[in-house]
Amino acid sequence: MKTPQELLQQALEAGECLLPDAPPGGRSAHPTVFVHGLLGWGAQDALYRAVPYWGLAAGDVLGYLNRCGYDCRAASVGIISSAWDRACELYAQLTGTTVDYGAAHAAEYGHARYGATYDKPLFEGWSASKKINLVGHSFGGATIRLFLDILADGSAEEQAAAKAAGTEVSPFFEGGKADWVYSLTTLAAPHNGTTFLECCDNMAQFAAEASTAMAKLLGISDFKGVYDFQLEQFGFYRKDGETVLEALDRVLHSDFLSHNDNVFRDLTIDRALELNDDIEIQPNVYYFSYAGDKTRQSSATGERTSAVDMTPLFVPFANRMCSYYDQTTAGGFRIDKTWAPNDGLVNTVSALYPTDSAGRCLTKSGQTGYIQQDGYSNVSYQPGVWNVMPVRHYDHGNFIAGMPVPDLASQSVTALRQFYLSLMDNLSHVSAASGLPFTDVAADRWSYTYIKQMYDAGVVSGMTPTTFEPAGDVTRAQFVTMLAGLAKADVSKYPATSFRDVPEGAWYAPYVNWALANGIVSGTSAATFSPDASITRQDMAVMLYSYTQRFQVHLQQQPVTPFTDADSIAAYAQIAVQTLQRAGVISGMPDGSFQPYGTATREQACTMLCML
Repeated sequence: MKTPQELLQQALEAGECLLPDAPPGGRSAHPTVFVHGLLGWGAQDALYRAVPYWGLAAGDVLGYLNRCGYDCRAASVGIISSAWDRACELYAQLTGTTVDYGAAHAAEYGHARYGATYDKPLFEGWSASKKINLVGHSFGGATIRLFLDILADGSAEEQAAAKAAGTEVSPFFEGGKADWVYSLTTLAAPHNGTTFLECCDNMAQFAAEASTAMAKLLGISDFKGVYDFQLEQFGFYRKDGETVLEALDRVLHSDFLSHNDNVFRDLTIDRALELNDDIEIQPNVYYFSYAGDKTRQSSATGERTSAVDMTPLFVPFANRMCSYYDQTTAGGFRIDKTWAPNDGLVNTVSALYPTDSAGRCLTKSGQTGYIQQDGYSNVSYQPGVWNVMPVRHYDHGNFIAGMPVPDLASQSVTALRQFYLSLMDNLSHVSAASGLPFTDVAADRWSYTYIKQMYDAGVVSGMTPTTFEPAGDVTRAQFVTMLAGLAKADVSKYPATSFRDVPEGAWYAPYVNWALANGIVSGTSAATFSPDASITRQDMAVMLYSYTQRFQVHLQQQPVTPFTDADSIAAYAQIAVQTLQRAGVISGMPDGSFQPYGTATREQACTMLCML
């Protein structure tokens, strides 16, 4: 019988799905830790190698961000654990220490005080002088909010309990570390709970019982390292000297759900609002929220239903949540019609920002605690308030898996890549406080992220110190210069070419020489290169493809709809265009054509280079 690790390796060899390689170029002053949601998994789990939570079938999106120059790590916290337990586990991972759930908390909920030990931290030297950004999806958003609150204010209860027990208190519970975090970003987070647990109570109960049973069985099995529920504090593991049957008998008779120290309690509206009352916003931390709404309103009835492009898994839940209003929770909270829009698991209004029981988003000073942002056209982000980003037409899974588009899988991958690059660029705006020097590249321009990536990487420069000319044609000389910059090539060592239109003293000569020597170009004729000519779209594709072949850039191939003018593409460019289209590097024009003999612009060139 093969081990779990061998099975995973077999899956990888059978066909891993990775995002295309990306050039370095990110500019983030602080590393970023990503925290998964309910039933999610992190890099500590072997499952992540085959199916990364951040990207799923689209591939490892954090790996892509790292190749873009950002420093991103995926934390692994309890799959169905409470926000408190997950926060404690996150602290231990970040510091490379043993998980301390707190003496008082452990006593209250009837589990062990200590958990797993981490030999090394996620980030070396994490401190006030080496801050981090936090990003949480779904319940990961609730986790990082509580984590930051404990980090800042500590826990007087845990300090007293540790003193009474004659043990040292965890530094986590001492507080005073709010300045260790620079920003906090939530994706589809149930800040105020979700009506899913109330209107889909049978399904929610089934999910709770099924996941608990799985946690028990995996906890004592050899598959624990593949998908780890991290419930050692409740005894979900095989003790030394214990047989499998003995462990099974002990674990199956334990009642995890009755302890109320779990995600299913924390996701209720009443419990979420209770936690909100205790969680304060930190005045020097930047807060961002992204919410999704994958429902539509009937013009005839005014009622909402799931959108036609919602992932089928979420459709029945979304429809139930759309009609669940004019209800009152056990704690007295009134659910009105504003709770109807949802992403299939979380109500849109809950994902915008945390509120108190009266629906107010408050800061420490008691002022309104959010700013409705409109995206890249407004980059005046403020600390100490929630910067609420525009609601996206996403269901709950789209935030980590992209937008499924039939027969256009490469577009889905591209959209997911672009979303996370935009997210990270938001953090770059507030952490690096520097943008582009070009007056003709506005922050809300569609190509801004790609131009900035290439500029930060030193691949491109402006036409003048203050202009980039994004819509201007890119010349053949300019494009080979970009490719040389992408490869970080030392072009000084290549001999002069025989092209009569590439004089030895020309600024572009070394780059053309490099490109010819590496088989990336062959010229417009045996004796000419045409350096000042605008490059055609098919010639750019040929150069890009040759570059990937020379430098062994992995291009994941996915099925796509052929361009409407595929027959007009020159024979020498057919393979290059087809390969790059299937890899999501090129996507063509809005009408489905490629226009092979059309010229490419400078912003299009930057975009394609970012897609490699």
